Amino acid sequence: MRPMDKTIDSHAHVFTSACRVTDNPRHRPRYEAPLATYLERLDTWGISHAVLVQPSFLGTDNSYLMDCLREHPDRLRGVAVVGPDVTDASLDSMQALGIRGTRLNWIGQRADALDAPAWQALFRRLKQRGWHLEVQAEGPALLAILDRLAKWHFEVVVDHFGRPRDSAWRDPVVERLCNGHDRDRFWVKCSAPYRSQAESVTDTAKRLLDTLGPQRLMWGSDWPWTQHEHLYSFDKALEDLQDWAGDDALTTIAWETPCRFYGFERTA
Repeated sequence: MRPMDKTIDSHAHVFTSACRVTDNPRHRPRYEAPLATYLERLDTWGISHAVLVQPSFLGTDNSYLMDCLREHPDRLRGVAVVGPDVTDASLDSMQALGIRGTRLNWIGQRADALDAPAWQALFRRLKQRGWHLEVQAEGPALLAILDRLAKWHFEVVVDHFGRPRDSAWRDPVVERLCNGHDRDRFWVKCSAPYRSQAESVTDTAKRLLDTLGPQRLMWGSDWPWTQHEHLYSFDKALEDLQDWAGDDALTTIAWETPCRFYGFERTA
């Protein structure tokens, strides 16, 4: 499949062997996924822009991410990972380089950890800067995080369809995204179907599309598909995009929504 002329990959990761890995990572790839290789993939498939998301195994050391944004300020935006100890100066520097939000990669962690005063103080600083929060969690933990973020009125990006565990009409996370009182704050990334336990992610995509509309959905390749490298490819990712979006919503999900959300020039 060949994509449209203007497409934004709203979820990809880059890293090299020189990057400093956090202590006790959940998973650490034994290969490199450098920016140059990723951009070659984008060029091959005609993908014009991308959003780089800090990988979990690099923790809060966003150095390589920032270097990438410096090299391609028009083509790239970023989502960093920061902790409560991040300085205001660092947040300002990140924002100036194209960071638009921070990721809470909360797989295997307790939601109530976010109740700590240090996290609450960080949320206040992020809110002042207009950052969004991107959340990777699943099941009850994701629901508990969404509850805790509600009072802050953040724009919340939910990774990978919310990693549903059940069908589109029975999964509690999908139900919350579609029918929660605060659903107008949610954006959902249509990405990484292999990180879902649902029988049909296509059904989940259809329900989200019907309920939230394409203006709340964004597509991401999840390159380089860590732990699932043998299952996926750009070819497959773009086929899935077509399947999830259909002809009517394709341009909105692949271009218009992420273009507006991440602040790309619409004429680029």
